[in-house]
Amino acid sequence: MRRTLGELKPGESGYIATVGSEDPRVKRRLVDMGITPMTRIFVRKTAPMGDPIEVHLRGYDLSLRRADAMHITLYEADELEDALNKERSFQHRRRKRAGRLLENHADLSDQVAHERAAELTQWAVSLSQDSVRLPLPGCPMGDGCERGAGAKRTLLNSFNPCASCDRCCPHAGRAKRGRRCKSASPLDNQPVKIALVGNPNSGKTTLFNAITGAHEYVGNWPGVTVEKKEGRIQAHGHEITLIDLPGIYSLSPHSMEEIIARNFVIKEQPDAIINIVDATNLERNLYLSVQLMELERPMIIALNMMDEIKKRGDTIDITRLSLELGIPVVPISARTGEGVQELLNQCELLIELAHEQMHRGFCIEPDDFYDEYTHAVHHKIGEIIGDNAERAGIPSHWAQVKLLEGDALVREALALSEEQQDKLDEIVNTYAGEAPGIDNETRMADTRYRFISQITAAAVRHARKQGEKSPSDRIDAILTHKYFAIPVFLLIMLGIFTLTFSTLGAWLSDQVEIFISTLSSWLSIWLFNIGTSKWLTSLISDGIILGVGGVLTFLPQIALLFLCLSLLEDSGYLSRTAFIMDKLLRRFGLSGKSFIPMLMGFGCTVPATMAARTMENEKDRRMTILLLPFMSCSAKLPVYGLIAGAFFSHNRGLVVFSLYALGIVAGILTGLLFKRTLFTGMDAPFVLEMPPYRRPMLKNTLRHVSLRIQHFLEKAGTVILLMSAVLWFLQSFDASFIMVEDSAKSILGLVGGWLAPAFAPLGFGAWQASVALLAGLVAKEVVVASLSLFYGFSAAAGDSAVRASLSSTFTPLSAYSFLVFVLLYVPCMAAVATMRRELNSVKWTAFMVAYQVGIAYIAALLIYQAGTLLGL
Repeated sequence: MRRTLGELKPGESGYIATVGSEDPRVKRRLVDMGITPMTRIFVRKTAPMGDPIEVHLRGYDLSLRRADAMHITLYEADELEDALNKERSFQHRRRKRAGRLLENHADLSDQVAHERAAELTQWAVSLSQDSVRLPLPGCPMGDGCERGAGAKRTLLNSFNPCASCDRCCPHAGRAKRGRRCKSASPLDNQPVKIALVGNPNSGKTTLFNAITGAHEYVGNWPGVTVEKKEGRIQAHGHEITLIDLPGIYSLSPHSMEEIIARNFVIKEQPDAIINIVDATNLERNLYLSVQLMELERPMIIALNMMDEIKKRGDTIDITRLSLELGIPVVPISARTGEGVQELLNQCELLIELAHEQMHRGFCIEPDDFYDEYTHAVHHKIGEIIGDNAERAGIPSHWAQVKLLEGDALVREALALSEEQQDKLDEIVNTYAGEAPGIDNETRMADTRYRFISQITAAAVRHARKQGEKSPSDRIDAILTHKYFAIPVFLLIMLGIFTLTFSTLGAWLSDQVEIFISTLSSWLSIWLFNIGTSKWLTSLISDGIILGVGGVLTFLPQIALLFLCLSLLEDSGYLSRTAFIMDKLLRRFGLSGKSFIPMLMGFGCTVPATMAARTMENEKDRRMTILLLPFMSCSAKLPVYGLIAGAFFSHNRGLVVFSLYALGIVAGILTGLLFKRTLFTGMDAPFVLEMPPYRRPMLKNTLRHVSLRIQHFLEKAGTVILLMSAVLWFLQSFDASFIMVEDSAKSILGLVGGWLAPAFAPLGFGAWQASVALLAGLVAKEVVVASLSLFYGFSAAAGDSAVRASLSSTFTPLSAYSFLVFVLLYVPCMAAVATMRRELNSVKWTAFMVAYQVGIAYIAALLIYQAGTLLGL
């Protein structure tokens, strides 16, 4: 009986025989990741808790659960040679069958179209290399063609029909000699849309930032980009729109962000594609490249991370790789900017290819990927579906291949007749019968990977010997160690909180307090000297300065927190935390992938909610979003800093750490409750690429931190400033809009008086505390602005002064109860709106709001009442 991958111990390896799974989506993902028959796979390690496992194949590391690995069988040593012989015999039979099929359908061979496509490919590659440039294929002038060898290529020559060579590209073209594409007008001076497509963590967003000058978020874990982003540049006489799409492993969608990318490439049909490929993980990345080429769109490969290839001592023959693939390949390093300008220059070639494809009436067909039989069958399918693909707006070649794989979404989109469906079923079933035990999806994936393996074997040379440990292996020996992994993680988290709240962060906040105090004093004197009216002086000094300044005091702590999180993300450690925590989270109905958005939730709930798109399982994604409010976001830091500094000055860091821990515990208990009630059923799968450790680049880290600071300052200058002014007005005037001295008689005093009795059992039954919590629904920072406004202490007041001002309402126990309520109640309006969009349900959003308020009230009530009974 064959062994399974799940039975192997670390250090053992085997050759894959079959791939199965209880969940067909998991099987498809595993196949897309390169787990195909006859592939050698190594078991690297197991997680500290015994599951999942980490395996190595095709030059990269992948983690998956042992339960899924148990469905992957391996050849025994004595049957491997026999399996190879059977595969050779199988391929021989398929070649014979392909010959008979092509004899019966001679029109399927379209040899002329293939030859012309090959000529165009050679021409394109010659233009992208430093070698002698070939003349444009089909030009009667041969070497004299102005757009060919030795000629200076200009946009005028490239896009104006017959502008420089009236025999080179007559508008009638030679469409009848090739398969005709969808017609379109020339691209002269027209806007051009180029899609950036690549695997997760391949450097798409870094390249997007380098080209457009944008400042999108960059990280070193799969799934950083979760929605498409656009940037515009002027180049080559065109306005070029670059679209940064979410990372995808294949064009078979598994998760929401993959659906976004696939739908854009298929339905929007960009003029051209820049495929970003991770040069350090070439074989796996080229799988998507091959699928993109099946779309028959003009494409260039940006071979990224070439700086790491050089550091490793590896070499890649770029020219050989270009010729083998049939498309231009440009080596770049997006992080350092090396090669980016050359890539921009190659965009001109992309536009030329787009023009040639439309103007000359044929498409490049990537049939070299397949064996002869698969080639013949997909053309037979093309004969069956006819014009259905064009009417549906789907590339014909790609539609044929996806139908052969059994893609239900494509089949539905084509709206085939019953007769067409019957013929299609017959040929698809016949194809499947040729390889018993292997489904069509797996066979097609295996066909692509065989082609890719041949290319990489010819173009890539590795300096490191197989089995030799890499720097990432040596780091993982400590950070993912069976006994050290979890203690190290907890120490890292404790170090972050200590740095942020007790040491450097506290000192920096004190310096900001001094600056704001000096500014406030100077401004008050200046306003008095120029004779400013009383109400305006009060608005500026008591409203804006106290409100906005009180929040800005905690800006250094927020910046430090994001700096630490950014370093963890850029280094590649986040994926390891998902690997370490998967088994623990599974007990609460989640997967290790949930840990990444949850960790991001300590920074901001909005991007954390969007990051949940990377999870394929809808149950898992929805549950993760509902648990995110328990992860205390950075907007609550000013509240923690203010109250903890006033009432727990000697143990400020410990108190804040306890709040974060309490939020995590509440999230765990809620997860257990939801798992047994709302989200019963099969556990979510866990298949995650393990990126290599990378040294964080100072430029990217500072960019990330500066973006968060900018966002915080924008909020301080807009939402918090506006709310401070509104709160000042509502506190200073009564219902008759008469200015009052006693705030209890103001509009806010009246509203707070209605709410205060509900919070009395929690220990803070004053109207000021009630209104501050209500205002915090807009933004949590407004709680600080509200308290400083209501109690009249300045933004730069010391801890003792703040405590003296708040002591009329709070004791240390009630202050902690107040902090617990702030920790657990509803997140800000922006987060709620994002959750509403991602959950796509008003019902679930309303449930989240009600549940968070209820949990916050119960937790604060229990803490205050228990503390009172204990005499605290």
